[in-house]
Amino acid sequence: MCGRYTLFTAPDELEKYFEAIVSNAGTIEPNYNVTPGMIMPVVAIGRDKVPVITTFRWGLIPNWSKEASIGYKMMNARSETITQKPSFSMPFQRKRCVIPANGFYEWLRKGKEKIPHFIQRSDDAIMPFAGIYDRWKSPNGEDVFSYSIITTSAAESIRHIHERMPVILRRDDVRTWLNPATEQNTLLNLMCPFPDERISLHRVSEKVNKPENNSPGLMNPEE
Repeated sequence: MCGRYTLFTAPDELEKYFEAIVSNAGTIEPNYNVTPGMIMPVVAIGRDKVPVITTFRWGLIPNWSKEASIGYKMMNARSETITQKPSFSMPFQRKRCVIPANGFYEWLRKGKEKIPHFIQRSDDAIMPFAGIYDRWKSPNGEDVFSYSIITTSAAESIRHIHERMPVILRRDDVRTWLNPATEQNTLLNLMCPFPDERISLHRVSEKVNKPENNSPGLMNPEE
C-alpha cells in the first residue's frame, strides 16, 4: 500500500529527468506530505504523442462512476489483479502514467504505536511510481483526470514495516511503461519489488515543516 508520499524536485529537473514537456509548471510545488485527493504531477503521453508532465488527482475515479468519492478507495491498484478488475484493466491497457516522487511513507506498528518511516532510493533522488489514470466527467460537465499508484510485494528490507510497496520504475523503463505499444507481458515484468540494495529507510518525525537535507516530516500517521 502507498498512502503518503513526497515530491520536492523542481519542475525543470522533472522535465530533464523524464524528457517531458511541463504543461503547467506554475501549479507544481514541493509537497512533503502528499495525501489521496490532492492534485499532483504525473507523466503521461500527450496529444502530440510525446511525454507531458501535467497534474491529475490522486485516487482513480473510473469513467463509469457516479461519484468522485470512490477515488479515495482507489488510490492504489494491486499489480497481481490489475488485469482482472474492470476499474483497472482498461486503464492498464490504454492509460498508463508515471507518478514522480522522492519517496513514500509507511508506518511500523508496535502495539498501539505507529512509527512513521520514510523510504527512498539510495541511488537516485527521483522515485518514479508506475500508475494508471482515467478521465471522469463530473455532474457539472467538468473533466476530472485521476490516477492510482500500482503496488507490488514489498522488498525484503522493508517487509517488516509493510507487506506492499509502490511499483518503482527504473529511469530506462519509464518510456517502456508509457509506450502504448508495449506488450502486456513486458509491462507485467516491470511490476516487481525494487531491489533491496537500492532502498534507503529511516524513521521520521510527526512534524510538518520543510525538512533539512531533504529528510521529510509528515502530518499524521496513515489510518
